[in-house]
Amino acid sequence: MTNAQLASIQWGLFLSVVFLLPQLFFRQLTFRSATVTTYASMLFAATFLPMQTVPPRQAVQLVPFQWIADTFRDGQIAFDQMTLNVLMFVPLGAMLMFWGRRSIGQAALIGYGVSLAIEGSQLIWANRIFDVDDLITNTAGTALGWLGALTAVKVYARVKTAAAVPQRSLASAR
Repeated sequence: MTNAQLASIQWGLFLSVVFLLPQLFFRQLTFRSATVTTYASMLFAATFLPMQTVPPRQAVQLVPFQWIADTFRDGQIAFDQMTLNVLMFVPLGAMLMFWGRRSIGQAALIGYGVSLAIEGSQLIWANRIFDVDDLITNTAGTALGWLGALTAVKVYARVKTAAAVPQRSLASAR
């Protein structure tokens, strides 16, 4: 893990606490609000902090799946970045499935919109790169999070149904 990634995690935790304290103080803190606040703080920190002081060599990357060529050229770091982009949006997809009651298409569209807002903001505000691969991986992460949450709900329902069915004893089966 790079120093910039560690700094982003520290900033995300700090921002989470800063935004959770008023909710706690005014007795408005719920599991849902704590989850959304922590996720939003960590997402903000991961995408914008620490601020880049030197502009990147390239401001816009519009070639889809460029990360594959970057992996061959730069090694593991490009693959890790792509994986982190997917994982960063999995919680959004899960939250949209559990609490938003959205379809997978709606969740993917919301994930795309959030990602597009982040990418546009990064280009203007944070001296970062607008990368079409980030739009693809973030949208895929949202869809995977939605599918994972749906799978968890179905497995839970099956286990609950199986546990509710009374088991016949061996003696009555004879």
